[in-house]
Amino acid sequence: MDLHLRDQVVVITGGASGIGRTTAEYFRREGARLVLGDAQAGALDDAVRELGGRGGEVVGESVDVRDYAACERLIARAANTYGRVDVLINSAGIGGTPGFFAATTPADWQDLIAINLVGVMNCCRAVTDRMIAQNGGRIVNLASEAGKGNEKRIVVYGATKGGVIAFTRGLAVELGRHQITVNAVCPGVTRTPMTSYITDEMEREWARMYPLGRLGRPEDIAPLITFLASPEASWITGQAISVSGGFGRG
Repeated sequence: MDLHLRDQVVVITGGASGIGRTTAEYFRREGARLVLGDAQAGALDDAVRELGGRGGEVVGESVDVRDYAACERLIARAANTYGRVDVLINSAGIGGTPGFFAATTPADWQDLIAINLVGVMNCCRAVTDRMIAQNGGRIVNLASEAGKGNEKRIVVYGATKGGVIAFTRGLAVELGRHQITVNAVCPGVTRTPMTSYITDEMEREWARMYPLGRLGRPEDIAPLITFLASPEASWITGQAISVSGGFGRG
C-alpha cells in the first residue's frame, strides 16, 4: 500500500534503536526523508549508515530530549536540510527499573519524567510553529498501555505515559484548526533494548496475559505509527491507540 509519504520530511526521536529504529525503516521504504535524533551517538551513526546503505535519504542529529535547546536544533536540522518538517515521531523514552513506588526517592523519577513526558513536550513545542506556518503536519507520540491502566512496580513510568496521552489529546484540539493531527500509540510490553531484561522464560509466562500468545516486537508497532503519519490518516486525531496483542481482554 502506498501511504503517499514519498519525500515527506520525518523527524524521529529515539531513532537509533528499538521502535524508533524500526519505524525509520518503514518510512524509508515509503520514500520519506529522515532525520533521526538520539542521545546514543554510536548507535545513531550505525542507523544512519544502515538506512543510507539501503537507499534512504537520512541524516542524524545528536539530541537529549530533556534539553529544549537541543530539540530546537533537531528540528532546525531537519528544516535546514530538507526545507520543512512534515512529521514528528516522539519515540525517545526509558523504562526505568521496576520496583514498588514506596521504595523509590524523587531522584529515581527525574529522568523518567524528563525524558518520557517533558521530552515529548519539548519536541512538540520545537516543531509547532513550523507546522502552523505551513498549515499542516503529523505528530505521533509513543505512549504505552501502562498509561491507560498502569500497573504495580511501574507506576511512575505509567504516570509519564498517561501524561503523554493527556497531552496528546489536548494538543490535538489546539492544533486541529491548523490541519495538524496529533495521536498517541500505546504498545503493550514489547521486546526492545529498553526491555532487554525480559528473558524468553519471562515472555512465556507473561504471554499468558495476551490473547495472541506473545509479547510485541517493534515490527508490530511501526506500521501503525507510519500509517498515522500519512495522508491516509488525515481524519484521525487526538487518539491513543492500543497495539497490545489484546492485553487485558483474554
